[in-house]
Amino acid sequence: MKALLVQEVPVERFAVFAELAWLERRPELGALCRAGRTHGSRIARDVVHAALPGLSEVGAHNVIRWCQALALCDSGGSLTALGEEVAETDEAPVPEQGVYGFWLARHPVLGSRLLAVVRLASRRDPRFDAIAPLEHEPDRGVVFRSVVEPSERFVLRDLPSNHRQVGVLPQTTSSACRLRWTLDFAAGRDEWQLEGRIETSPMQHEAEHDGLDLRALADLWGAGPLAKHGRWDPGGRRLAVAFSGLSPEEQDRFVKTVQLPSVKIPGKGSYDSVTLEDVPIGPAAAKDTQAWAMARLLRRLEHQPKYRSRRDVRQLFVELIEDTPLEQYVSVLPPHATWIGEQLRTSRPEVFWSVAAPVDLAPQVPGPEELGELRIGGSR
Repeated sequence: MKALLVQEVPVERFAVFAELAWLERRPELGALCRAGRTHGSRIARDVVHAALPGLSEVGAHNVIRWCQALALCDSGGSLTALGEEVAETDEAPVPEQGVYGFWLARHPVLGSRLLAVVRLASRRDPRFDAIAPLEHEPDRGVVFRSVVEPSERFVLRDLPSNHRQVGVLPQTTSSACRLRWTLDFAAGRDEWQLEGRIETSPMQHEAEHDGLDLRALADLWGAGPLAKHGRWDPGGRRLAVAFSGLSPEEQDRFVKTVQLPSVKIPGKGSYDSVTLEDVPIGPAAAKDTQAWAMARLLRRLEHQPKYRSRRDVRQLFVELIEDTPLEQYVSVLPPHATWIGEQLRTSRPEVFWSVAAPVDLAPQVPGPEELGELRIGGSR
């Protein structure tokens, strides 16, 4: 089962005075964070001495203070998420202040994300009447990667302001952003990516993962929008449907594509016009199972025409039922005489002769057990 969610994401553009930290290669800080990770996820004096031998006590203290200032560890020395990333990449944030142009996108999946940043020249700007309060603040302390220059990574550290009111200069933008989120329920994996442009530059965004619990989400949708298409079975991980209306391909593959007008993902937003592909399906009741089983049998006999003995027919019937969702209810192959007499002689004469002739012309007449009905399945 797989779904593709697509949604347009508005982009805001504005200029603001900020403190940013651009990530640069700093192997010594990477080594320090890795040492802290192996010592209780803390940067303490013994960790500093082990990673950077030769430092004095004062030097070790200053290093810890610097790590705290860079937000690699908290006031108690515990590694932060940023410190963990520095341990992985050897890239550490180098702070600076100035005036920057920001492109901001807000969405439950993205958070409040800076898509791109440019440095702007500081100058006296007479347009004080154009300055407006910042309505949507970007996430702080999060490593962002530019979608225009993917080699640039940065962290918003602060938005210095007077009286806690951040002023920005709003700017017009022709930017466009679209979220494409693929949910692969069978693989238990989700992947989302941004498409669009920042002004005239196309976005370059490497796919990311949200880590959704897709099993729980399938159950949620099963009790919600999927309920119009059948009864969701959490144990079997499939949709119980009526046989009527199923195409031959759906009957044979036991999957169905459905259109959902709207779906919700808790904490991640709502999405319209969702196509849910390859939804696993099975019969809703015993009558659906019987009709489904016989339809598969007749189709196989028609598409692979040849003379089959009653034993061959019984074996084929078993193959078409076992290890499929049809096995949950009983499927019945009628007695030979009943089946060919009532159902095949007039409706499917070619199939009739392919199964009747081998029995009529058999050198040795099959016994009653072989000619009788055959019941398969019945776990319910």
